[in-house]
Amino acid sequence: MRGLTKMLSRYVGAAIGVGLFLLLLNFSLFIAFGVLCQKSAPETKDRVTLIANGVSRQADGSVAVSDEARRALDERYVWAMQLDEQGNVIWGDRLPEDLPRHYSASDIASFARWYLEDYPVYVWSDGDGLLVLASARGSEWKYAVTTSSFLIRQGIRWVPGVLLLNLLTALLLALLLGWRMYRAAAPLAGGIEQLAEEQPVELPVRGVLGDLSADLNRASQKLRTQRDLLDKRDRTRTEWIAGVSHDIRTPLALVQGSAAQLEEDARLPADARQKAALIRQNSQRMGRLVSDLNLASKLEYEMQPLQKILLRPAALLRTVAAEALNSLPEDAAAQIEVRIPPELGELSIYGDEKLLIRAVENLLRNSLAHNGNTVSIRLSLRRTANACHILVTDNGAGLPADVLARLRTPHQDTLPAHGLGLILVRQIAQAHGGAVLFENLLHGLCVTISLPM
Repeated sequence: MRGLTKMLSRYVGAAIGVGLFLLLLNFSLFIAFGVLCQKSAPETKDRVTLIANGVSRQADGSVAVSDEARRALDERYVWAMQLDEQGNVIWGDRLPEDLPRHYSASDIASFARWYLEDYPVYVWSDGDGLLVLASARGSEWKYAVTTSSFLIRQGIRWVPGVLLLNLLTALLLALLLGWRMYRAAAPLAGGIEQLAEEQPVELPVRGVLGDLSADLNRASQKLRTQRDLLDKRDRTRTEWIAGVSHDIRTPLALVQGSAAQLEEDARLPADARQKAALIRQNSQRMGRLVSDLNLASKLEYEMQPLQKILLRPAALLRTVAAEALNSLPEDAAAQIEVRIPPELGELSIYGDEKLLIRAVENLLRNSLAHNGNTVSIRLSLRRTANACHILVTDNGAGLPADVLARLRTPHQDTLPAHGLGLILVRQIAQAHGGAVLFENLLHGLCVTISLPM
């Protein structure tokens, strides 16, 4: 819901900003329009003065017009005339035929400020009488606006209040629209949060966002169906692996026992006892593989509970190394060395002891199985600020490039067909919140299991 509150505040802020921007824009355009018109409009007063000064009455009664006044007349006005003190036309320029040649005082008072026969006129009084200049019909509006000073004073008081009222109205409308949008979007936001938490979503499909609610309901239904299918598949896979593991243990135990009896039967030839020993060793290996498969499946789907206790990695490594040496054949030339710095002998961490032993045992068996009984293996400890590192290093052939790439893949959807023991090492490290690093050295392989302190 925090996202909706943020959206509402931004929406209201944007509405206020748009209102202020439009107000400022309109005011700026109004000012620009006035300035532009002021600059572009012809300067009527200056032209009237110019023409009046250029039109003069001569001693013989005629009227002379200067060149500058003539140009101003031709550029701006359609006709002009000069009246004497009695209202008679004593001079005219392009004067229409239908206009009178004599005007009374009332006629002059009537057209002096506005129009003469629909011609907008300008009047200038000089020593020779009255100069009348006319613009084209329909080219100008000449109307006076009269108002009282009381109205002007009241307008000055009311205009800011009206503008403020407009802003408050815009804000109220923005809040109202935003609140309606908030109410419409609130169920949708809640549904998205439920969907993110893998909870079923069933929203009402009414209102302006009804189509989105319907789409979200369909998405929730599809996700539930897919999750149910995945859970069923994972459960079936885990149960199948567990069932197969359980069913294989009994015949494997019989094979191992029978092979051990044949191996120890002195009446059998040496060749037969060696074959029995081979059967026993491989059946034991099959048992470990089945156990690894079952454990890997449980770790993959987080069905293996961790029994964490406070343990010492140094003691764990010594125990694993001793058991591995005891299980080697008498004629094996393999060497297993444990190197623990004195300051790390008493180091303690929390972890599942059985799983960590299983991880180190898998690494030892991998080195012995792929490098023969002449390999040298070193178990060691290293500590950094936040982690304890268990290192298993050998001088063997290392790992093939494709296996190394698969082991470095962060996650796989299915269990691998090969290298299950090493994948199990990675899963055990990840179950403890740690990681594992596989590195091919110049001569050999180094595996580092990093566990949080």
